[in-house]
Formats: sequence, structure tokens, C-alpha cells
Amino acid sequence: MIAMSAPSNDNLDEFTITFRREIVFYLRQLINDGTPISIMFNGGNDSILTIALDLDESKDILVFDWGSSEEVNQRFLKSERNIFIARPHGIRNQFVTGQPKEVTHQKRRAFAVKLPEKYVRLQRREFFRLTLPMTQRPPCTIKQGDGTEIILEVVDIGLGGIALEAASLPKPCEIGQTFAGVRIDLKGHDELLVDLVVRYRGEITRGQKQMARLGCEFRKLSPAQDNQLQRYVTQIQREERLRMGG
Repeated sequence: MIAMSAPSNDNLDEFTITFRREIVFYLRQLINDGTPISIMFNGGNDSILTIALDLDESKDILVFDWGSSEEVNQRFLKSERNIFIARPHGIRNQFVTGQPKEVTHQKRRAFAVKLPEKYVRLQRREFFRLTLPMTQRPPCTIKQGDGTEIILEVVDIGLGGIALEAASLPKPCEIGQTFAGVRIDLKGHDELLVDLVVRYRGEITRGQKQMARLGCEFRKLSPAQDNQLQRYVTQIQREERLRMGG
């Protein structure tokens, strides 16, 4: 995504960090790496894609980028519970904050929230996501409501789901909607035929282009599909290590 529905609170204690210095460490990593962060609010009906810009421990605030939609930004400013989700190095990071406020950062509009008191890092296999190299992003074909097909690009993938990007999203496309019979061309690993549940939608800027982004969860992968995905992810990781000389 991400990535992008929030997992249940069950059994998260072992993944939850409460030591402030450690929380600040992971937040600074997000800032330094420019990791995309998805923020879900309004009961999961709204979302913003952003990046963390700065952190001030003395003022107890985290500053992050203004969203691309002014209408959504204004709704977000009124939201009292917000779930932040990022996937640095394929590991799901998640925290919850209260109501944001508008601030100015380097002469630009931005948001600020209080630093979270808890920070979750989920390293279970179902939450792992692999960000795919630009040259190895498989096409994903989705059938739209009118019967026509639209092709999106898979930008990250894992056993739990995928993130997709395209110039526009399928129509209709609502949070919680299921796309049946989606085809993902895993190039060399045959075609993966799956059902996808929409968990996130938003926009992201790529250079001068504004791209639509979609986060989806796989619905009931079979053991064979699970193995197929694992083989694909393992091969991509191996090829990247070789390319980097590792």
C-alpha cells in the first residue's frame, strides 16, 4: 500500500512500542526516508496520502505534508481519530493520533499532530509488502462496472494484498468494494486470478504527474496462490540483491 486496512486490536500487544525514544526513532526514519504514509479517518471512509516532514520533541508534534484534495483536508482537520499506516522496507508501521491542526512548514501549508503514545510495527508475514522496482511492476487488469477493463500497475505486493497506481481508478471504486476475477500478470510465474477488496484510495504525485493509488486486500487466497505469490516475491528479492551486488 499502502497497504491498507487497519488490523484488529487483537494480539497487537507484542508488536506495540510505548517507549518514547523508540517511537521517535521510527518516526524519524519515516521522515528521513520520505516513506509514503496513508492516513485513514472518518471510520475508514476518507484517506490522505502524505509524508512526514518534521518532528519536534520539545513541542510534542509531528508535522506532515498537506493533502492533494482541499475538500478532504478540511474534513481531516475535524477528525478526532486518525490511523497512520506506512510500510518501510515492507514492515507495516501503524499509529493513531488525535485531531490535527494546520501549520506552516518551510512556507508551505502542512498538518501537525501530537506525537503518538503507542507505535505498532507488524512483522508478521501477512503484513509484509515488497515495493517493486519500476522495471518489474506487473499489470493488474480489473473489470469495471460497465464491463470494460482498466489496467493498473502493481507498485507493492505481499501475501496480504497489493497497492496499485494508474492515471485513474476503476469505476465505481468504493472502500470495502470487491473486484472479482482480477488478473495480475506475474511474468514468469503465470497469471494470478484473485478477488480484491478495496481498503484505501487516494492520490500521489510522481514527478509532475498526479497518480491515483489503490490499496487492496486479497480475499481468501488458496494455498496454491499463496505459494505462487511467495515464489514471485522471493525471485524479485533475489534479483534485487544481485543487482545491488549483495
